[in-house]
Amino acid sequence: MVVSDIENPTGLALHEELVERARALAPAIRERTRRTEMLRAVPRESIEELIGAGLGGRILAPRRYGGDELTLDTMYDVSVELGRACASTAWCAALLPHDAHMVGFFPQCAQDAVWEDGPDTCIAASLAPAATVQKVEGGYRLTGRHGFASGVDHADWVVVSGLIKNDGRAANHHFLVRKGDFTIDDDWYAAGMRGTGSKTIVVDDVFVPDGYVLPATALVAGDGPGREVNHGPLYRQPLALHAGLTFLGPMMGTALDAYDHFVEWARGRAQTAGSEIVQEAIAQAAADLDLARLAIRRVLTAARTSTSLELADRAQILRDYNRVAELLTGLVDRLFRLSGTSAFKEASPMQQKWRDIRMMASHVSFTRANDQHYGRMVLGLERDPKLAVF
Repeated sequence: MVVSDIENPTGLALHEELVERARALAPAIRERTRRTEMLRAVPRESIEELIGAGLGGRILAPRRYGGDELTLDTMYDVSVELGRACASTAWCAALLPHDAHMVGFFPQCAQDAVWEDGPDTCIAASLAPAATVQKVEGGYRLTGRHGFASGVDHADWVVVSGLIKNDGRAANHHFLVRKGDFTIDDDWYAAGMRGTGSKTIVVDDVFVPDGYVLPATALVAGDGPGREVNHGPLYRQPLALHAGLTFLGPMMGTALDAYDHFVEWARGRAQTAGSEIVQEAIAQAAADLDLARLAIRRVLTAARTSTSLELADRAQILRDYNRVAELLTGLVDRLFRLSGTSAFKEASPMQQKWRDIRMMASHVSFTRANDQHYGRMVLGLERDPKLAVF
């Protein structure tokens, strides 16, 4: 896919090259899909191939640390190609640049530490405020269990979260913790997305320096201290823009592959191909895929061409992300229901795609609150103070 309005020709060429590299890696990643599920984590060789191909955190890491500092288009398009092969691998692959992008909002001293050895450092995150936080001289001491940390098995650093109390008020903050200061509880046993290794990070009375801390509100607003050294627009984008997009790439790839698999299967069965219900389902699925892609491209174009995103823009983006997730999940549901009893067999790719896309759609990035933001705006109501990630 050519992103014609990326202004930098060098960036456009690299974007296309990285997408092609993802496409080239996809067959081997597809062959490992079953093993990825059995391991409950992305195999080490897949991670090494992704990083070796330049498809890790460097995509969105700052240039000043050797990163490519590309646009969100690249993170998205790469994960779509990988999602056609394996949803779990694509999910973790998308989080590598996503989490690196988040580090770009932290103070410079934290960035210096994370990227001391270059932009391919692997980072995992758990952003719900689960840690008990105690202020001490020079920083904080953290204790807590932080769940759903996808890709944590290959992480050199993690971002965990907890509440800091100030003048009687508690506010969520994100903390960078290096490998060796956290352990992993191997508790990821799930019906879908089994290969993401979304295990629990455990921190036990760990010291985190002041400079390794970021207020959650700064990430939400796209206004962290990292912008003092990272001057590009990438590090001024609000969380509403890039959070849901990270997960829609793997979802889109999974839906596209489910559609292709179903069409190929139906063509080989005369009675199935002759069914008006099947014909209508294919047409509806193709239309939903087109509508979903158009909605995402509109957001990506806005991200590249807008210097700021007002609350109304964020509300529309979150609305569209929810609707895209619903379209993709719905079309896979319809095709799976028409695939017959054999689709439930473990050997059938359809049952895995059905399980995986259902699991992806349950992510906190796709909640009812996303629609409520837009509805309140249209109805002339004030912003709901309880819906902070907006």
